[in-house]
Amino acid sequence: MTKRKKRNAITLISLLLALGALIGVNYWYSNRPAVEEDTETKTETISLAKVDKEQISSLHYKYGDADLTLVKEEDTWKSQSEPDRPLNQDYVNNMLGAISDISADRLVAETPENLSDYGLAEPVSFLQATLADGSTVTLQIGNEVSTKGGYYALVNEDGKVYMLGSNYVSGLQYNNADMNAEESAPKIEAANINHIVIDKRDGDDFELLFDNQGKHKDSSGSKINTWYILKPYKEGYTADESAVSTLLANYTTFDYITCVEYNAEELSKYGLDNPVVSIYLGYTEARTETLDKPETDPQTGDKITEKTYQDPKEYKLYLGNQDENGNYYVKVEGSNAVYTMDAAALDKMLTVDVFSLLNNFINIPNIDTVDQIDINYGGTTDTVTFKRSTVKNEDGKEETKTTYFFNGKEVEEDTFKDFYQVIIAAAFDAENKKDVQTEGVEPVLSITYRLLSGMISYSDGASPNMASVSASYLPYDDSFYLVNTNDETRFLADKRKIDHIIDTIKTMETTK
Repeated sequence: MTKRKKRNAITLISLLLALGALIGVNYWYSNRPAVEEDTETKTETISLAKVDKEQISSLHYKYGDADLTLVKEEDTWKSQSEPDRPLNQDYVNNMLGAISDISADRLVAETPENLSDYGLAEPVSFLQATLADGSTVTLQIGNEVSTKGGYYALVNEDGKVYMLGSNYVSGLQYNNADMNAEESAPKIEAANINHIVIDKRDGDDFELLFDNQGKHKDSSGSKINTWYILKPYKEGYTADESAVSTLLANYTTFDYITCVEYNAEELSKYGLDNPVVSIYLGYTEARTETLDKPETDPQTGDKITEKTYQDPKEYKLYLGNQDENGNYYVKVEGSNAVYTMDAAALDKMLTVDVFSLLNNFINIPNIDTVDQIDINYGGTTDTVTFKRSTVKNEDGKEETKTTYFFNGKEVEEDTFKDFYQVIIAAAFDAENKKDVQTEGVEPVLSITYRLLSGMISYSDGASPNMASVSASYLPYDDSFYLVNTNDETRFLADKRKIDHIIDTIKTMETTK
């Protein structure tokens, strides 16, 4: 055999051997026994205690500033030392869930030398359950096992340190205040609110009232709007219905963050002995009742089996100091429980731009309610009078015919109504921020609308609450006149609009 052939044969044999070895390795790898998983990451939990929650008669719980013994009375858990204290029953149920079935992820130390290494010399949480037969189950929680996502714990009295899952800890971290049950705060429908009063220790108070019975003075004379701004103004002003609707949405929800003290005796700790402000709400709450005996709807003839009533309700909240998180300490009228509430939500209720709520028309009485108009400007006096008579129309029905007179001269109806639309268009355009002295200052223009007797009156038939509405306009600056209504000078009117009214009055004086 030549050397070349010999070398090729050796190479071929080597390749065949290598192929055989590769086939053998592949066969072994495909049929190798499974490798056991790391026992550290794949172990069964260790069951340490399991009891029937219904057999637990008392709990001793410690965490933070909480050290409570809880006893069960019928279906309610109460504080043994303060039986009248309302407790958060959900939190008690979380404790019961934690101690009724305890399983450890692993045993950490059979005979620990120093419990302080695990935070168990002085446990973070302590819970002991006493059963009806007198036996006990004890659970103590120490430090977090940062690398394992659990906590060191002692269970009962075996002295061993275990690692428990974090789920056990979440139900054992309630401080003393957390354990107080919160009163149910009202959920109020904006459409059902009819009265808001904000009384401030410092600053202007605010009061807004819904009155569809005409019992409050309407400075505009319109009697169209039913919301009245009673404070901070000296006299009532009507409010814009749309603006009020937007405002009411701020007063529908009162959510407590936590009950700090359920029966506070020293309110001064929270600034509630002399509250910063109080919020009062008057509202109604719907109640539907089934009738004992069905009634018949007189209009449709349908049977009525139930009726809905609107029950009057009240809610008054006092605000004190703010805590370290900026939340307000609050208490409800008639209760000594102190809560915290979100400052942002309350500030929306307290910060009211009153001017934005105002019905801006100064005097806008319905023309059918006016008996006489007195106008004074620049030493000139004009008088508008109305003569009303009853006539029959083409259908033979009676109706009221009104004739208009300006300084005794009859004015055509269309001409007069155009004039009337101009003079009632005067509006509050801005607030007066200055302390202006008005004594001895002559108005640029004064208009008084004398109203028909009984047109502006109480709904119960009492004497008229207002015989006239009026406004006068005093010099202020180049842009505004100062408006005097109800002996108040809180507002300004656009000078151009008032000058236009004066020009229109002058034109009427020359109308033939």
